[in-house]
Amino acid sequence: MSSNEKTFSIAFRLRRIVYEDAYVSIPVTEAVMKSEPEADGTRRLDTDKLIAEAIALGKNEAAEWCVEETQTTPHPVQQPKPEVRNALDGFYLTRAR
Repeated sequence: MSSNEKTFSIAFRLRRIVYEDAYVSIPVTEAVMKSEPEADGTRRLDTDKLIAEAIALGKNEAAEWCVEETQTTPHPVQQPKPEVRNALDGFYLTRAR
């Protein structure tokens, strides 16, 4: 490309979201149970406590997380690129093909 050639481009901010999954097993103990209000001694799982315990186990470094899906979408907030970041210039990529 000669020094007289001018190119124009539009900067666009993207967001990549990586979804991962892991399996955890929660022991059925008093910590995840609740009593029925009728005081008949019936015990049931407390879903909120069960989910909280699952999330806590998922934060353990021994949890085996695997990438399930990756999505690239426009970032909802478009703003100027910070000076410390680089941008991939599509013009030069198309020229190289």
